[in-house]
Amino acid sequence: MSKPKLKARMRSLSFDEKIKILEKLRDRSRAIAASGLRGKSVKDGGTKAIKKNRG
Repeated sequence: MSKPKLKARMRSLSFDEKIKILEKLRDRSRAIAASGLRGKSVKDGGTKAIKKNRG
């Protein structure tokens, strides 16, 4: 789906539908964080990929 079409679709959604999408994204983000698949943030010393390339 093109970006303009996606933006138009998002604009047409009701507030409640937008909240449901945000809740799903938040839940996914929490699941990824809990699984340990997300690397360390830049504040914490960089990502795993950067550490691998340095050493």
